[in-house]
Amino acid sequence: MAERSLLGAGLEIIPLGGASEVGKSSIFVRYGNDAVLIDAGVIFPTDEHPGVDLIIPDFAYVAAHAEQLRAICITHAHEDHIGALPYLLRQVSAPVYATPLTIGIIREKLDEHGLLQTAQLRTWIPGEALELGALTVEPIRVTHSIPDTVSLAIFSPAGIVVHTGDFKIDHTPVDGKHFDAARFAQLGDEGVMLLLSDSVNAERKGWVPSERVVGNALDEQFRKAEGRVLVTTFSSNLHRVQQVFETAARYGRRVAVAGRSMERNIGVARELGYLKYADTDRVKIEEMEQLPDHKVAVITTGSQGEPLAALSRMARDDHKIKIRPGDTVVLSSKPIPGNEEDVWRTVNRLIRRGAHVVYDMITPVHVSGHANQEELKLMFNLTRPLYAAPFHGEPRMMYAYTEMVAGMGMPRERVLWLENGDRLFLDGTTAELLEPIGPAAGILVDGLSEGGVSDVILRDRRHLGSEGTVVVTVGLDRATGEIVYGPDLISRGFLHPEDSEDMFDEARTKVTEALETLAADDDDVDPDSARMVIRDVTARSLKKRTGRRPVIVPAVMEI
Repeated sequence: MAERSLLGAGLEIIPLGGASEVGKSSIFVRYGNDAVLIDAGVIFPTDEHPGVDLIIPDFAYVAAHAEQLRAICITHAHEDHIGALPYLLRQVSAPVYATPLTIGIIREKLDEHGLLQTAQLRTWIPGEALELGALTVEPIRVTHSIPDTVSLAIFSPAGIVVHTGDFKIDHTPVDGKHFDAARFAQLGDEGVMLLLSDSVNAERKGWVPSERVVGNALDEQFRKAEGRVLVTTFSSNLHRVQQVFETAARYGRRVAVAGRSMERNIGVARELGYLKYADTDRVKIEEMEQLPDHKVAVITTGSQGEPLAALSRMARDDHKIKIRPGDTVVLSSKPIPGNEEDVWRTVNRLIRRGAHVVYDMITPVHVSGHANQEELKLMFNLTRPLYAAPFHGEPRMMYAYTEMVAGMGMPRERVLWLENGDRLFLDGTTAELLEPIGPAAGILVDGLSEGGVSDVILRDRRHLGSEGTVVVTVGLDRATGEIVYGPDLISRGFLHPEDSEDMFDEARTKVTEALETLAADDDDVDPDSARMVIRDVTARSLKKRTGRRPVIVPAVMEI
């Protein structure tokens, strides 16, 4: 990798995010002393992150260059593109530019975090170029699973970069706002240096079906259902929500809304005119029971089996809405990788309660918001870039994208794979990777730790989850260090008490001997030394008997 001074020399592009295998949720773009940040999203944790709520980018590099940051430009309002804004805006101060719906949802999010009063929120519309020193950023309308989504064209002295963001090409969009193919073609005529392309569906051939296909499938389910119809989808999938309202009204059903995020997004979208329904189309959950079942529909959160989401609680009979025989439940989404077990657990519980459950494997009640191969090819052909970088996808998706464009005549050496923390340098004719900015593994947020969850804490949580814990309690004489009571051993998640009685007796004996030796050798036994002895001796004793290494928690009381 090369080294050079970047200031004034060319365009620098740095992906930031949580982990390269699950996507990049933010991009830092800089030319000379002028920089913009594209998106500020979160990544959702997997089973490898016990107790973690969110993974956000490490914005330390952005904060270190805060004086150069001219704007934060947002492509759309999904959490993996706006979820980290509250954490970012605590570190830097810069105007946030986004389309009207996106600004509306951001406003609600920042208000929850107490940051709305200090935030600089500014609305832009597709085609409205924003001049930011040496950089000019232009939003371009695209279709996606949420309205008001844009791609970005970034103009600099080092050439044009097109960042597609998340997109698909829907020729019959629900809101009638079409993908702006003409503008991408114009940019291709001007000469695109680099295409940063969505690659999430690069493995899938053909075209993504239109959102209206889902409308037809919903119509069939509403027509056949004799009881209530419950539809779960992402709370940000407002095109889907619009179709549920329209279908319910067509069959004389009133719609109840369950789930805080769903309520919030529906409220914002309706206020801004992105969602249309009559007041009489809604019914409160508390009033549902006053209507016959065939007059009721429900839109709910919980499409990913989240334990605290409304549908998951209904499946556990822990919600105001009680699932009963005759209900039709439509899962209008696909499980995010890693969520499959939670989703199918919820489905099984719903079926046990007598519900008729419909999901994508049975009938087309969901379509993706990301482009399949033919749409990705069209974007590539419209822009005709000198270099291409598959983005916002896992390595297998990036590989599929590379194979696809290579088959279209793109030299493989001009397809660039960017990991979080990489620095891509463009000088107008060539692209090269410089030394990375350093580790960019992301920050794990658990709702309590301001600075994130450390690797040590995460390791202990994994350890606790797999091996259990043993608490060793002992009282020591403050003056002599002699044992006053204990040691007592209590375990959780390690072994059944009946199975551990003998080995715990053996561990008690060894801990007692070790503490007596420590007291004999040292007239002033401090609690830290006692804890270290207890931890080491107990761990060795239990490891020898079981082959397992539970987390040992020594509790030393001075008396």
